[in-house]
Amino acid sequence: MANDHPPTLKWGDENDHVVGLQQKLAAAGFALALAANGDYDTSTAAAVADFQASRGLSVDGICGPHTWAALQEAAWLLGDRNLYLSQPMLRGDDVAELQLRLGALGFDAGRVDGIFGGDTAGAVQEFQLNSGLVADAVCDTDTTAALKRMSARVTPATVAAVRERAKLQRAPRRLTERHIMIAATSTMSGVAGELATGLRRLGATVTEIYDVPEPDQVSKANHLAVDAYLGLIPSEAEECRVAYFATEGFVSPGGQRLANILGQRLPAALGTDNINVRGMRLPVLRHTRMTAVQCLIGSPGLIQARLSPLARTIEGSLALWATKPA
Repeated sequence: MANDHPPTLKWGDENDHVVGLQQKLAAAGFALALAANGDYDTSTAAAVADFQASRGLSVDGICGPHTWAALQEAAWLLGDRNLYLSQPMLRGDDVAELQLRLGALGFDAGRVDGIFGGDTAGAVQEFQLNSGLVADAVCDTDTTAALKRMSARVTPATVAAVRERAKLQRAPRRLTERHIMIAATSTMSGVAGELATGLRRLGATVTEIYDVPEPDQVSKANHLAVDAYLGLIPSEAEECRVAYFATEGFVSPGGQRLANILGQRLPAALGTDNINVRGMRLPVLRHTRMTAVQCLIGSPGLIQARLSPLARTIEGSLALWATKPA
């Protein structure tokens, strides 16, 4: 997932990179009247925040690596380039549209994540075979034209979520045969450790990782083929949020189910009125291939004060999710 991007930009910066950012924002349909003057002013920060919200990213008005990557992907439209399996994998809005159109026609291209992987290549080849095209798994001009003709009147809903839901429903309905990964910062180690102990007591296999970069978290979770990924991170503010993967044409059924359970149970454990439960396209949720949620849980002081109730609540939420995972 590593990419080379310009440096992180924020309010008050003034340089050529800001000019490039402003041009990309305008090209993506944000702040069309924004002057590309190289000044990261209030209007630029607002445009970045609007773009982040539209892409399911954390909204802070700062253009960091995730926002740069999303802007780059937003520049591609289906038909702009040939799409094929490569290393590194091609990413972009054109890939997401391809996946959405294929899925709506019944060809399983996997999650609508905008990443051209093996599932997408297989779906392209299957579509080509069914359409009398050269079945080379390359989405070229001819394949794109045929796909647009056939999917013009199809409802944008894919088979990937249906198949993922069916897989979850076939899984064991208890924690004793589940593998859970807990990815936490050192600030959250107390909660994560107590949670892991409780889950192991219930018979689950638990992998704990601390202060590991998100790309490495994703690689490990996918390599181990865990049943559920739980990210625990503190917030500098009092914000509490539970996020699961969702984008146009695809919602992770397991992630949504677990996030909703946590959203219902965490307020009592944290002593708050409610928890913000959101479908998002955070990279760690986008790239993991299993039920995955990321919990942003208040300030370090709040976490320490509520450590045991918080751990028990998350443990109970995972146990309930296991009985009905989707």
